[in-house]
Amino acid sequence: MKNYKIITREDYKKNKNDYIKLIDELFKNYDSKISNTQEFTEHLEFIFSDNHQNDSMLILNIEDGKVISMINFLQYNNLDNLWCLFSLFALKSKRKMGYGEQMLKYGVEQVKNKQAKLLISGIESDNIGSIKLHEKVGFKNSGKMWDELADGFPKNQVGYIIEF
Repeated sequence: MKNYKIITREDYKKNKNDYIKLIDELFKNYDSKISNTQEFTEHLEFIFSDNHQNDSMLILNIEDGKVISMINFLQYNNLDNLWCLFSLFALKSKRKMGYGEQMLKYGVEQVKNKQAKLLISGIESDNIGSIKLHEKVGFKNSGKMWDELADGFPKNQVGYIIEF
């Protein structure tokens, strides 16, 4: 179930085209209107750019040469102890099989290993599956919206936090 690839800024720059092809295949088979290859590529270009000096990582779960789930984190405003979970995707065909939970647990552990004190995430209030998944892994509802916890993030998402 686990074949994780952690992608850093240097790795992304070196192998960008390969990663974009893999992600494009994921989005071709993804059932969400929330994101697409172009939007996600723009996000990756931003977080992995030389202008954005915060630490960041993309983690892919690859099976048989295809991305079946991925998660993305970034350090918030160069604060070593504060990180944001930007996105978690899993193929619909792999949901309710533990892939999302294992990916989230693995990603949280990677952030924790970077000496983070707090990890924040935003979830749309009607996304019950994502809320349950985050809570199962240890996130708590902060009682605030995501943009109140991290300036510049979407206003319509509830802020969830996990403290280390």
